Amino acid sequence: MMKSAYRCSLTFLAFLCMLKACELCLFVRGSRASKFVSEGSSLELSCEVLHCGFLGWTGGWAFQEMQSTGFTRLTPSERIDLSNYSSTANSTHLLVHIHNINQSDAGPYKCIITWTSETNSNGHVTYVNVTAASVDSSGRNLSHRVLLCLSASMCFPLVLGLVWCLTRDHPPPPPVPPPSYTSFAARVKPKQELVYADIALKNSRRQNDCPKQVPEPTVYSSVHFS
Repeated sequence: MMKSAYRCSLTFLAFLCMLKACELCLFVRGSRASKFVSEGSSLELSCEVLHCGFLGWTGGWAFQEMQSTGFTRLTPSERIDLSNYSSTANSTHLLVHIHNINQSDAGPYKCIITWTSETNSNGHVTYVNVTAASVDSSGRNLSHRVLLCLSASMCFPLVLGLVWCLTRDHPPPPPVPPPSYTSFAARVKPKQELVYADIALKNSRRQNDCPKQVPEPTVYSSVHFS
């Protein structure tokens, strides 16, 4: 009786281990995310299917349209590329690449896998938001680039001519003399002194030639005392 109970417990534990191993293997690995993509660009999504080497499973990426209640599996088209690769013997990566994104591509995406036991595994939902197209200089066409090059080549001679006209009539300013480091006393000019000279010339020759004649005194009366 004890042996039969022991065997039943071992069988139950083995079944639980197999069930746990199947749960660890047969599922889709992916993270919940939200992506913002500008209109006109491209989008790439990836999920990992852990199958532990079991074959016969089917599935791939699915998309839910705005007015739809369920997910529709994506199929290859001119704008949609589907591919896969095996990183190990127990896992496979499923890729979807959408070109020329537009507003109709906005919405939730996820991987849906159907196993051989007719059970399904769903990956986490990735919600895609499509924003307005951004202006990118790398996306300009060839005509715009040629127009920009021609405009730049025409403006360059005009700028050179303007610089030449501005510098032709205005000679460069004279160089600034170096500062003088002489003392204050050397820079002060001495005052000019006024010298007065008194020169007296005597014309001796004229005096000798014409001696001054002293007139004789006139005697009006004379008094004699004895």
